[in-house]
Amino acid sequence: MKNLFKALSFFLVIGSGLVTIFRLNRTNKQLMARETTSFQVKQTLEAIAATLEKTKENERLVQVEDLKEQSNVQSSKMVETQNEQTEDVEQQANPPLIKANKNARGEYIYHVPGGVFYNRTTPVEWFHTEEEAQAKGYRKSAR
Repeated sequence: MKNLFKALSFFLVIGSGLVTIFRLNRTNKQLMARETTSFQVKQTLEAIAATLEKTKENERLVQVEDLKEQSNVQSSKMVETQNEQTEDVEQQANPPLIKANKNARGEYIYHVPGGVFYNRTTPVEWFHTEEEAQAKGYRKSAR
């Protein structure tokens, strides 16, 4: 009987040891999975931070280039504005008379003063010359 108790206690000790080993193994696997995940997250965050830094640096370079370009554009705009003002004065003195629109069939047509539909036409665009209208893809009204 003593031997039976000794054998049973021996098996209980070995069994509890095995259970403990399996539990520790499972816990170890969970910890390893967490560490792997946190390492991957850390690497991803570092990559994102590096990308953001490069993007900021590129944006700064683009802003500097834009400022240089804006100064060049501003000087050219001043010249353009003067030219536009001159054109506006000329256009006010000589308003466009040719009316252009799209007909019901989808054709782009222009109408000259004295044409049959000139007074009934609601213009989408105005032109000074027939050449301007033709250059934009309009054709002359048949009537």
